[in-house]
Amino acid sequence: MKKTYPLLLARYFLSIIFLTGFSASALCQQGKTSPGEHRIFPDRNTYSLGINTQFAIDGLLDQSTFTPMEILWRKGTKNNQALRARLKGMLTNTDRNDEQERRKIHQSHLALALGYEWHRPLGNRFGYYYGGELEMGVNNDNVTRHFINNTSIGDFFVKRTDFEKTRRIGVLPIAGFTYNPLSGVFVSLEMRLEIFYEKLKFTSDSFIAPIETPNDSMPGSWGRYNITSWKLNFQPYSGIFINLEF
Repeated sequence: MKKTYPLLLARYFLSIIFLTGFSASALCQQGKTSPGEHRIFPDRNTYSLGINTQFAIDGLLDQSTFTPMEILWRKGTKNNQALRARLKGMLTNTDRNDEQERRKIHQSHLALALGYEWHRPLGNRFGYYYGGELEMGVNNDNVTRHFINNTSIGDFFVKRTDFEKTRRIGVLPIAGFTYNPLSGVFVSLEMRLEIFYEKLKFTSDSFIAPIETPNDSMPGSWGRYNITSWKLNFQPYSGIFINLEF
């Protein structure tokens, strides 16, 4: 389901407030922190686990979204370097009824990315990082529609199912900023350049039945096609991660 503009604006507004609050807290604490107190993440054999707060905001604003998730795992390899693994998933179910038709929508998106990153300090509590990822994913979009088709030979019940499956693999250069408000906790905000190769498979089937005998359905129309393409997308904002170190 596409987001409406008010939902998008509300999501970004809440995210800006969230990030501004952390930034203000950091400025207040800069004078109380000595340079030796700040430990640049990550050290060797340090781990962290983060969750993307953008999905939490989406879940609050769109109640049809279930099990939203994007988690980021890091393992320090050398001082200020880390391996990273990112898992992203989204499951959406919608059932809408109106005078024209009943429409059921099921969407599932899953992706796994593996990468490497380098961290650098910016003062006592701030820092930045850069690196890259290799991402693989699959998206399933299933739409089932029930409606009545009025024709010159009579009215018919119609059931149409459209199924779209997209497999993708891509390379993602990344860059981001970090902020350490507390020991063992840091916030990261990153941007990504996405270069994807996608293979899309689409199928469509419909069944029709006279209104007088709705159980006597018969095949109607069908459609099939496959598309492969390259896509380039820049994400200047891909969410705010809250990360716990251990």
